[in-house]
Amino acid sequence: MLNIISQRIRLMISVEQARETILKRVAPLGSEKVYIEQALGRYLSEDVISEMDIPSWDNSAMDGYAVHTSDIVSPGIQLKVAYEIPAGSSPQGSLGRGSVVKVMTGAQMPPGADAVVKREDTEELDGSVIIRTIPKKSEHIRFKGEDIRKGEILLKQGTYLDPAQIGILASIRRVMVNCHRRPVVAIIATGDEVADLGEEITEGKIPSSNSYTLKSLVSQLGATPLYLGIAKDTKEDLRAKFSMARSADLILTSGGVSMGDYDVVKEVMAEEGNSMAFWKVEMKPGRPLAFGTINGVPTIGLPGNPVSTMTSFYQFARPAILKLSGSESLLLPRLRAKLACPVTTSGGRPHYIRGILSLCGEELHVAPTGPQGSGILSSMAKGNCFIVAPAERRLFEQGEWIVCEVFQASW
Repeated sequence: MLNIISQRIRLMISVEQARETILKRVAPLGSEKVYIEQALGRYLSEDVISEMDIPSWDNSAMDGYAVHTSDIVSPGIQLKVAYEIPAGSSPQGSLGRGSVVKVMTGAQMPPGADAVVKREDTEELDGSVIIRTIPKKSEHIRFKGEDIRKGEILLKQGTYLDPAQIGILASIRRVMVNCHRRPVVAIIATGDEVADLGEEITEGKIPSSNSYTLKSLVSQLGATPLYLGIAKDTKEDLRAKFSMARSADLILTSGGVSMGDYDVVKEVMAEEGNSMAFWKVEMKPGRPLAFGTINGVPTIGLPGNPVSTMTSFYQFARPAILKLSGSESLLLPRLRAKLACPVTTSGGRPHYIRGILSLCGEELHVAPTGPQGSGILSSMAKGNCFIVAPAERRLFEQGEWIVCEVFQASW
C-alpha cells in the first residue's frame, strides 16, 4: 500500500485532468416522478411537450373595447356597446359592424373583432363609447398559441426547474413531472483535533467549520447532505464512517489527504476493494486531493484547510454533484474582468485567488479579498469569485484583463 501511495505522490495532474477523471466515474441518477410543488431546484429527466396552446384562445391584453378597425376612420367616433365580456366568460356572439364589445383583461375576443382600444383612450356614455384613438390591427390582442404551441418542446431534459419553469408546467396542466433523483452526498470530517458543534473546545482543538460549510454547499446545489460526523485519525474509525456511507451517491471527506503521519484517508482509499485514481492536483490552494471509490461509492478526499476545502469543492465536487443531479451545465460561470490592482503569485501552478467583482461604469473590475492563506475562511466570505492566475506567470499588472470564475450565485 505504501508503494502505491508513494507512486501517487510523484503524480500531480492538472485541474482539468482531475475533473475529467471524476466526471467519467459519475452519471446522472435515475428518474422519479414528483409533483411540481416538489420539483423546484430539480433537473428534468424528460423532454416536456405541450399538449395545448397557450393562450388557448385569442384574448384581450387590456381592459377596453374590442372593435373592427375599419369602423374607426377618425378619432372621436361614437359606437354602440353591443355587450360585455368579463374575464372567464364567453362571447355572446360575433361583433357586428358599427358596434363594439366591452372586454376585460384576459377575456376571450369576440369573433370578428381585430383590435382592442384601451379603456383610457375612450369616453364611456350611456350604452355607447367614444373612441379617441385610431387602433392598429391586432393591437392589444394576445393570440391563441402566442406563448406556447401544442406539440412544442417546452423544456428539454436536463433543464433546471426554477419558478418560471414551474409556472410553465402549471400553465400546461402538468401536475407531475419526471426529474432526476436528488443525490445523497455523505460528508465526513476527519481529525483528532476537530471538535463538532456542541463539543467543548479544549486546548489543541479546532471547530469543525468544514462540516457545515460542506453541508451548506451540498444543500445549495439541491442535493441531500448526509452528515456522518468526525472520524478520528485511525483507519478503523474511518472505515466505520465509510461503512455508514454505503447508500450514498457520493462521499466527501475533509482532511486526511496530505503528507502527515495521521492522514489516513488516502491509505484507506488504496486498500483492497477500494481504489484511488489520483492524489495531488496542480492548483493553489487545494493541491492534496484524492479521488477514488470506497465500498463502490465515488469518493472525493478534500483537503482540510477551510479555503482549500471550498476551492476544491467548487472545482471538483460541485461538477460531480451537478452531473449526478442531471444538469448539463457543470462548471462555474467564467468571465473576464480588469484587475483593480497588481497581483503576484508564486507561479508553478494555477492559483485560485479569492476576489471581489464589481461593476465600474461599463467595465467589470476585480481585486483580491485580502490575505490569501488557505486557512483564512473570511477571504471566501468576502469574495464572490476566483481570480484564475495561470501557472506560467507570477506578476499580473493593474488594468490587465484576467479570467474570473463566479461562485456567489447572487452576484
